[in-house]
Amino acid sequence: MRLSGGVQKVLREGGGEARPYAPSTADGLRRSAPVYPCLSLSMAVRPPLRPSAPAPTLALMSASSLSQPSSSDSQSASHVQSVLGMVAFACTIACTRYAKDADKAPSMEPRVELLRMSAERVAAFDTVSALGADAGVDARVGAERFIGSLGDLDERLRPSDWAERLIKTYLAFGLLLDFSKALVGGLDEPLRTAVLDVLEADRFDAVTAAELLDDIAADPQLAARLGLWGRRVVGEEIGTLQRVLSVYPELLGGGVDAAGLHEVLSQGATGRMRDLGLRA
Repeated sequence: MRLSGGVQKVLREGGGEARPYAPSTADGLRRSAPVYPCLSLSMAVRPPLRPSAPAPTLALMSASSLSQPSSSDSQSASHVQSVLGMVAFACTIACTRYAKDADKAPSMEPRVELLRMSAERVAAFDTVSALGADAGVDARVGAERFIGSLGDLDERLRPSDWAERLIKTYLAFGLLLDFSKALVGGLDEPLRTAVLDVLEADRFDAVTAAELLDDIAADPQLAARLGLWGRRVVGEEIGTLQRVLSVYPELLGGGVDAAGLHEVLSQGATGRMRDLGLRA
């Protein structure tokens, strides 16, 4: 999941050009945006969501490709393990969330699709673990320390219907995905490209667009309600991720700093809301 675009990329064997993560501007669209209370940075907008395509197959990079050079050769092994641990943990969050949402789906089509996506995130976790092993770190151990770090968002924000449930997952997990991509952008190649491709294979943005875009466009009252709900979710999630960063400062490195991460979250929040036609 580049989430916001539903655009999927097939994982490549081996390395590639260094490409730090930044929210997509493929269509060259830039709009001014409001600043959330917890941030003071300008926001940018992503291009509109596009319908999903068949999920790409996750492929492992070979050990030989990662060993020239290993990320742990030029970066702290503890930093690399922390970043890969966060990515692996995010995969488990997505797997659990998609399965829970599938159980509440109003019809069979989204139910089955969400269950497929949940299984894909298990495969993504295994891929990240294998990439970490090739780079000389244990992503599973790195993931352990983040269990419970995202707090009790489910207890604080309980959706009242299917639309609110989708918006909550779309925004909360979408921002976690943006956060993870920004951290990965600080890793050395070829590990950086391999892990970004795993993250960008997620397809929840496209599912949300298919379920809600037409209804939101046709019903101003629904759009207003979901906009208010979405802003609540965004505020909670950004605050949570800022706390994670303060507790685990070793996530920063490779040119990634707190200010840059705040900007990524700010852009992601506004872009995702507007992609669905909701006021940010």
